Amino acid sequence: MDSLDASSSPATEASHRHDCLKIVIASLPQGIGIFDEHLQLREWNQGLSDLLQLPPENLQAGTHVVDLLRPLAGHGNLGPGDAETHIQGPTDGARHFLPQCFEHTYPDGRSLRIHCEPLRIDGAPAGLVVSGIDISEHKAQEERLHQQQELLHKVVNSLPSGIALFDKDLQLVLHNREALRLLDLPEELTATSPVSLESIFRFDALRGEYGPGDPEALVDKLIARARKPIARRHERTLPNGRTLDIRGIPLADGGFVSICTDITERRSSAERDQLAQKVFMHSPAGVIFTDDTHRILSVNPATGQITGYEPCELIGHTVFGLINLAHPETPESLQEHIAQRGSWNGELEITSKNGENIPVSVRATRVDDRQSSTPTNHIWILADITERRQAEARMRHIAQHDALTGLPNRLALLMRLGQLLPDARRHQWSMAVMFIDLDRFKIINDTLGHQVGDEMLREVACRLSAAVRETDYVARLGGDEFVVILPAIAMPADAAIIANKIIATLSSPIQAEGHELHTSPSIGISIFPDDGTDGDSILKNADTAMYHAKAAGRNNFQFFAAEMNRITSERLDIERKLRHAIARNELTLYFQPQFTAGSSEPTGVEALIRWLHPTDGMIAPDRFIPVAEETGIIVEIGEWVLLNACRQMMHWIGAGLRPLRMAVNVSARQLRRRDFRETVAGVLAESGLPPELLELEITESAVMENPQEAIVILQSLGRMGVTLAIDDFGTGYSSLAYLKLFPIDRLKIDRSFVADIEYDLNDRAIAFGTIALAHSLGLKVIAEGVETDDQHDLLRSNDCDEVQGYLFSKPLNSAAAFAFLHARCPAR
Repeated sequence: MDSLDASSSPATEASHRHDCLKIVIASLPQGIGIFDEHLQLREWNQGLSDLLQLPPENLQAGTHVVDLLRPLAGHGNLGPGDAETHIQGPTDGARHFLPQCFEHTYPDGRSLRIHCEPLRIDGAPAGLVVSGIDISEHKAQEERLHQQQELLHKVVNSLPSGIALFDKDLQLVLHNREALRLLDLPEELTATSPVSLESIFRFDALRGEYGPGDPEALVDKLIARARKPIARRHERTLPNGRTLDIRGIPLADGGFVSICTDITERRSSAERDQLAQKVFMHSPAGVIFTDDTHRILSVNPATGQITGYEPCELIGHTVFGLINLAHPETPESLQEHIAQRGSWNGELEITSKNGENIPVSVRATRVDDRQSSTPTNHIWILADITERRQAEARMRHIAQHDALTGLPNRLALLMRLGQLLPDARRHQWSMAVMFIDLDRFKIINDTLGHQVGDEMLREVACRLSAAVRETDYVARLGGDEFVVILPAIAMPADAAIIANKIIATLSSPIQAEGHELHTSPSIGISIFPDDGTDGDSILKNADTAMYHAKAAGRNNFQFFAAEMNRITSERLDIERKLRHAIARNELTLYFQPQFTAGSSEPTGVEALIRWLHPTDGMIAPDRFIPVAEETGIIVEIGEWVLLNACRQMMHWIGAGLRPLRMAVNVSARQLRRRDFRETVAGVLAESGLPPELLELEITESAVMENPQEAIVILQSLGRMGVTLAIDDFGTGYSSLAYLKLFPIDRLKIDRSFVADIEYDLNDRAIAFGTIALAHSLGLKVIAEGVETDDQHDLLRSNDCDEVQGYLFSKPLNSAAAFAFLHARCPAR
């Protein structure tokens, strides 16, 4: 051994080491290639050949590294595309002796990992060592692991519960989407890693998830509990109303898994079950639970209260032994109905334990098995409707009877007509309908108060009921309007007999609240079938006849005639059109000058309303003023006249006319309004007309409706400076005792007394007496309707102060009136 070593030369030792190196390289599992400083191949093993799958001619000593790469790239082993591009990077790295690592997957599926490490001797590059290994199996294992992870993520994300995995440091490692949804956490909270349990607790604490308190203190408490490795389970209700079951399961490595499940529906279902039980036990309605043959299985306490039976007395018996079915309903037919339709509801009676029949509303519902859909049970719900039936009876009475008099009302009247008319048609009977209106009731009601008026109406109702036959029907429509139906009369004269009897019974005084009242009826009568074939037309025609009874002087009856209907229709047509007249600018004012009787000098004008309808032309005031009075439209028209008349006078004065008095008529309805004084004051303020230039003409009948109230209103108007005149004097029934109390300035003699003053001594005496009376009271007198010189001379010679009429001027439109007046009295 020693001799051998001694005889060995350095060359022999180098050769020996080289052989050993080659043996080592050949035995390595990796493919190995060693390149010199010129990047030429010097040593390699079979593993490199097998790895690169190159023919022997490509692995020769001295083969340049580029020549080794080019065949690989040319066969597409380094990737698709230009081969030179693929070898450019590795070649540059090799030339600079840089360490490199490449992974390539061959077209056949093999994956290689190649390392290039530089060899340096004394710091200078001396070559490259290239090693390669087949990592196909490793890649396959990685792919399988990736697929398993993907599958795991899919499974976790598809779980109906929220899953969150935290490590020993309480960092979120894994979670699914359901966890974020159930806990109502935003995705951005977990978008960046790592996410700590503390940050999640802090987010919830800041938005009030854990109730009041310092958020940081709450977070510290929760973190301290989370660090204890014990299993936990609790329920948590979020502010959004969702209830979660949250379980914490500790892991061996110190982490834990949190599983949260939405139990809102389960909790709600349990609460509903509890609520249903409470409803069953405490419901005021009787609840009966039966089997599929309607035998009673259980009842609630209310059932015993309604029926009087104890539960043990009902259980086991059929429900049909408790209820009474009305003919033709039978237990069999009812069961068949429930079987076919699933439910039945209606009203019937049950017999209680004490034998009393109790009305109940019933609803029976079939309960089917969820799996087989076959009937398994039935639920019967009973509600005692005794009080409801009584209330309905009271409501029907209230709905069909007048609360003041106890008589049937309009609804009951129409229902009764609906019953009587078919019988009358079938038996060819005549029937009369009488429409009754009380004369002067409104004056009594407004003057003495509603309490007196109500007592009067009650007495009238009693007298009407006593005056008719038992088969007749008396109803009150409202106000002072009554209707009497006389079925099966032989002839219209029978209705006249009853009408005269009613007039007679209402002629005697009525005592009410210490007052002796007098009233009379105006009665309109229509006959079925002569005056109408249905209830509406008969009532309407009786109403029309009643208006004609009023027009005929009241305290009488009138039968319906076709002419009445025509007049009424015309009146309704005027009313309909009149309601739009102001809005459509169809009304206008004309002005008739007034003069001194001695010098014929203008003293003022009277404003007169005219209605020019676009299709009907000029409609006379005597056609539409009564309709306006009756319907109340006169109030709106009167205010329009007052305002525009005052504006017109101010316009004339501004145009150069000497100030004159503007006379405006005031209706009884206007005078009765409590705000009439304020209306006049507002008109004067808006128009700017001085109060002394406005004269309000009030009819004698208007002030005598309620003299005491009229005195108060007229005095307040007089204090404003407005002058007042009594229009149509002599046509009403004024008392001199009141006349002297009225704060008026002028009496106006009605044209009816002036028209025949030349020939009729009575009219002349009334006119001259009015002048003397007015002067004795310190009042001025103006006569209207003066059309002849003789009339003028008679009035002037008897000291009449002023005159007005066609002798001097007809009513003129505004332009003509201004021209007429300006020529006679220009501004001074």
